[in-house]
Amino acid sequence: MLRHTVESYSPESIGQVHRAHRDPSLHIILWSLWTLAVVGTAFWHWRSDIVAHQPVNMLGLVIYSALTGLVGMLALTLVELWLEPLRFLD
Repeated sequence: MLRHTVESYSPESIGQVHRAHRDPSLHIILWSLWTLAVVGTAFWHWRSDIVAHQPVNMLGLVIYSALTGLVGMLALTLVELWLEPLRFLD
């Protein structure tokens, strides 16, 4: 059976987790890539309709952009979890 000690729940150990240096540049880079992916998907589908001289399929544009955003959020979370695992400790 697991043994819990007083040291594992002490405020000092909690403070050490919060004192970990978090560099905001990772978040800026990941969110910028996510934004570029969503905007790029929307632009790609808009441009393909314009080049083909068809009316812009707004529903398709929204669906493809939303799917790209959801998959991008999953990838963003997995990359953050891989690079900064201490952020996800509760």
